[in-house]
Amino acid sequence: MRRRHLSLSLIASGCVATVLAVTGCDSSSGANGSDGSGSESVPSAAAAPELTSSTDQSLPVEAYMYTKDQSDRLSSARTTLRTQCMRRFGFTYEAPKAAESFQPKSIAQFRYGVTDAGDAAVHGYKPAGSERKAVKPSPVPLAPAANTALTGTTDTNTKPGSADAKGGQDINGQRVPAGGCIGEADRKLGAASGQDFADAPSVVKVNSDSWAKSYDDERVRAVFTEWSACMKEKGYTYADPMKANDDPQWQQSATATRREQQVAAADVACKHKYNVLGVWYSVDVAYQKQMIEQNAEALTEVKKQIDKRLKLAADLA
Repeated sequence: MRRRHLSLSLIASGCVATVLAVTGCDSSSGANGSDGSGSESVPSAAAAPELTSSTDQSLPVEAYMYTKDQSDRLSSARTTLRTQCMRRFGFTYEAPKAAESFQPKSIAQFRYGVTDAGDAAVHGYKPAGSERKAVKPSPVPLAPAANTALTGTTDTNTKPGSADAKGGQDINGQRVPAGGCIGEADRKLGAASGQDFADAPSVVKVNSDSWAKSYDDERVRAVFTEWSACMKEKGYTYADPMKANDDPQWQQSATATRREQQVAAADVACKHKYNVLGVWYSVDVAYQKQMIEQNAEALTEVKKQIDKRLKLAADLA
């Protein structure tokens, strides 16, 4: 069964669709947290807090993710190191500008669908600003020799830092490092490649799997049933909030239609009436804590690597 959800890691990667459902997430785990072996592993959840918004709520997995500030610091350090490297070859380096795209205020802001009554009444299931397409600035053109120094290869289609970007070329009396100046900068920050500056796959898995398990959890399903009955009373038939969130008709227009606004507003009202956010959030957190404990060794190493890269970046200042 396909699950559709929104997570900070996918948004930060630019995976934002017109509506809140950004991607399908297939989970091999069964309902109520079964691990697939027939045994149940449902964690106990703390007493659900009364929540009318999830924006200010943190998640345990965030301890193993890069914050925006940390990502910005590492990006700045990478630019500094690339600039220094390119200068050795006699080239001026101008870092490409990042694409402008919609970013939520927090990892949890839209994790459980829309929650702000005022925003929903105006924008429906399209958060303010999300309707704008990401604008990717044109890259600064480089002369062939400069591109080789930067990437470590003469093939403009070869990814810097890949096995084919071996470097070794002689440019202005300097030997090009493996992966070019991009590869050199990443290694000086303790990374094997640019992928190491994104959230680790093990972290992304905890983040997505906890959502999928919580979505199927019987405690969450119970408040979904109440939410669905509340929506029915208002004239809308949906089994759970994600079914309303992912209604294909919302994708037919760039801005919210009157009906979308009405459904989204009703969605939020019913969430608040039955504390859907509080219950769902507490169960989600319980699954995350369980998964973090089960993967403690790997996640501890992830945190060590993040701290190491941040220290190396700080030493450049």
